[in-house]
Amino acid sequence: MANTGFIYKTPAHQQDFSDPGEQAKMDAQWDVNLRGFTAQGLNGTPWNVQNAAQITNYIDPTQTAIPSNAINKQITWSPLPGRIGYYYPNLSQDQIFQLADTGDFAPLGDIQSSPCDPTSPHTTPYGPYGPRGWQDEYCEWAVTRDSNGHIIRIDFTCENPEYWNTLWLIDPNVVLSLYQSILDKPQITIDDLCLYDANGNKVQDPNGNYVYNPLNIWNSGTVSDDTQGGAIHLTSTPNTLQTEIGLATQATMMRVTGNSDLNALICCAQYGQPHRNSDPTIGGTVNRVISGGFDGMLANPPGLYIQMPDFGQFTTPDGSNPASWWTIKRGSETLIGDNGSQLPGNFILHAVLAPPAGSQYTISDLVVNGENVQWGSQIANTFLMQIVATAYTAPVPAQLPCVVGTSPANTFAQPLQMFHQDIFDAMLNTNVPNPVGFQMNLLSNSTLIAPFVPRGAKNMPMVLTCDLGAPFDPNNLPFVSCEQTGINAAINVSACKAVSYAVPGNSYPGTYTALYLNISVPLGAQPGLCGVFVANQGQRQNAMMPALLNIV
Repeated sequence: MANTGFIYKTPAHQQDFSDPGEQAKMDAQWDVNLRGFTAQGLNGTPWNVQNAAQITNYIDPTQTAIPSNAINKQITWSPLPGRIGYYYPNLSQDQIFQLADTGDFAPLGDIQSSPCDPTSPHTTPYGPYGPRGWQDEYCEWAVTRDSNGHIIRIDFTCENPEYWNTLWLIDPNVVLSLYQSILDKPQITIDDLCLYDANGNKVQDPNGNYVYNPLNIWNSGTVSDDTQGGAIHLTSTPNTLQTEIGLATQATMMRVTGNSDLNALICCAQYGQPHRNSDPTIGGTVNRVISGGFDGMLANPPGLYIQMPDFGQFTTPDGSNPASWWTIKRGSETLIGDNGSQLPGNFILHAVLAPPAGSQYTISDLVVNGENVQWGSQIANTFLMQIVATAYTAPVPAQLPCVVGTSPANTFAQPLQMFHQDIFDAMLNTNVPNPVGFQMNLLSNSTLIAPFVPRGAKNMPMVLTCDLGAPFDPNNLPFVSCEQTGINAAINVSACKAVSYAVPGNSYPGTYTALYLNISVPLGAQPGLCGVFVANQGQRQNAMMPALLNIV
C-alpha cells in the first residue's frame, strides 16, 4: 500500500507557537509520534500471549486512504472514576465524590489485584497510584480553595502527556508561558518544570537541553494554591494517548465472548481495566462498530475531549447563567474534520470553573443537583468525555479466542521502552508521593515518545526496559538489535538490573529488566522511527517493538 499523504493533526487542532517555523516543527513531530503509536498498537502483543496480534480492522490512515463516505461515531463516558463505586459498593454518592477528589483510599482497605479473576486471593492498594492516579477516566482536576475552605476554582484537563512532552522538545519557554497563562499563575518559573537528579542538578538530554518533569509542582495532585498544584495535563499512568490508540486497535478484534458484556469483553481481550467508565465503553463501542461490518480508527485529530456540562443541573446563588462560570481555556466547542464537515461533540482540552469576575460568591455557593458544591468531582459528574471514531464498510473479522499466556517454550523477550540513560536514572530515582503510600518512581510518568539518536552517534548511553519472559540471568544477557542494519547496540553487562514501574498506559507497576546499552548510528543511516528487537540467549528473535528510537 502506498503512502496516502495523511498527516496526524494536533489535539483540537491546537496551535501553540506564534513562530510558523516552530509550529511546523511541532506539527511534524506530532505526526511522527502518532505514526509510532499507531504502529505499536497495530503490532499488538506477539511476545508472551496468544490471540493479541495480527490486527486487521484498524485503519492505518497513512497507508489506507479514508473513503469520502466514512462515518464518524461519538463515544462518551463519565469522567467520575467508575471503579470507586464498583470496589466499594456501600459508599454513598457524597463519599464517592470525596474519594474522587482526595484519593484517600487507605482506610477502606485493599482491592482485588486480578479483576478478571474473581477467585484470586491477591489484593493491592486501590490504584492507579500517583498524586491523582485514581482519576483514571482520561480527565483529571485540581481544586483551589480560599482561606475559609470555599472552592474558588476548579481546573479540568484531558490533555495527553505526550503532547506536552513534545511541546517541551520544541521549546520549553512556550511550555512555561502556557503554564502561566492556563493556570493564571505568573509566578511559575522554568526551573519549576525541570527534572532534577539525585544531587539536585537539572537533568540534560544528550543535546544539552533540560528535561521536562511531567509531575512538576504545578501539575501534581488535586489541590492547587499559590505555591503548588494545578492540572495542566493527565498524570494517571493509564491516561495516555498511546494507550487509547492501543485500546482502539485491540478492540477491533472480534472475540468469542461477543460484546454484550463490556467487562467480559475487556477481560477476554486484555486491554484496559474492567469496571472503569472509559475503557469498557470505548472498547465495547469500537468492537460493536467493527462487528457491524466496518474498519475503524480514531478520527483525526486523535484525542480525548471534555464535553460541555449540563448546566440544567446548576443553580447559581444570584440566578445568573451558570455557563458564565465555565471558561474553555484550550480546545473548542466545535471542530471541522478532514472531510470538511463538523465532527460530533465538543473538543475541550482544558476548562476552568470559577465565579465570574467581580462576583461575591464562590463555587461552594453553587448548587448542583440539589447539593452545594463541596468537591470538584460534583462538577465532573455533570459532563461527559469523548473520543470520535471514523469507520467505513469492510468485512467483519473472524472471532478469536480470548487472550491467554503462551507456553514457556513460546514466550519471548518483549522490548518495552527506550530512554537516554541520564533521564532514565533520574526518573528511576525520583519518588512519586501518592495518598495510599505505594512506592512509585517517576518512570511511570514517562511517555513512549521515541528518544532522538543522531546519525553519527558513537556509543550513546541508553536504557532499554524489557519483559524477558524468563528469570533474569546476568551471565547470559539478552541480545538487542535495531530494525535498521548497521545500527549497533552493545549491552553494558555491569549495569543490568531489575526495575519496577508502570510502563506508560499500565494501571499498576510491574517488575522488568533494564538493559544499559551503548548505541552507535552510522552517518548514512536512514532517518526516522526505528523498531527494536530483544532476544534471550539461545532463543530465536521474535517481533520487534516499533518506534522505540527516532534516528535524526
